[in-house]
Amino acid sequence: MREFTVLIRKELKEQMRTKKVLILAIIFLFVAIASPIIAKLTPELLKNISTPGLTINLPDPTYKDSLDQFIKNISQIGLLVLVFVVAGTVSDEKARKTLEIVLTKPVSRAKFIAAKFASNFLSISVIFLAASALFYTYTVTTFEAFSVINFSLMAAIVLLYVLMITAVTILASTLVRNSIVAGGIGFISFILFGTVFSLVGSIKPYSPNLIFSNYKDVVASGWSQDLAWPLAVIMFVIVTAVFVAVLFFRKQEIER
Repeated sequence: MREFTVLIRKELKEQMRTKKVLILAIIFLFVAIASPIIAKLTPELLKNISTPGLTINLPDPTYKDSLDQFIKNISQIGLLVLVFVVAGTVSDEKARKTLEIVLTKPVSRAKFIAAKFASNFLSISVIFLAASALFYTYTVTTFEAFSVINFSLMAAIVLLYVLMITAVTILASTLVRNSIVAGGIGFISFILFGTVFSLVGSIKPYSPNLIFSNYKDVVASGWSQDLAWPLAVIMFVIVTAVFVAVLFFRKQEIER
């Protein structure tokens, strides 16, 4: 257990050194602050569009509009940046040929990969939850208050989706030697989870992407049973990604 803790600390320090944590923090905090601002200003900007014969009447923005912006920005900008930041988690060390230095110490390959997942999950969770808290605070002060409990539930569900994409990208980074290729695989997984499930009617109820369709219901009414299977699929993908990454890394030859 002590070795595993040391590895996690090493990974967190590496994330700080390479500015990965800083990049993710900037992006997610920007989304948290910008979403309410965009929701607030968009109707005013559209009303000021001067077009002869065209009158634009829009209702006053509410917290729901801010929430829409937040989810849209997280599911697009946030995840896109996340994929390419995480893509080099293992492949960069392969490229620099520094893996041998770590693995010559009394550290198992399984613990090494598990620490990669755990450290990224930890840092991303902290950043995402901090951004969510900032977003909620800014939104309720700009618009009206809404259930913090239901919002927290929604944020936790979205976080699991974010961690699923993270897990698939780290798996790709373990399998290949190029971070660009790993990022491409992570991006493709993001597209597939968002589209393939939705195109096949028989498996649509299991689509992880349903959380981005039902987030308004969660914020309004709390837990929805419709999310049980999508969350089960998300957890299965995360566990499978970790297991497969450990399995493959144990058999890989490390270049000197």
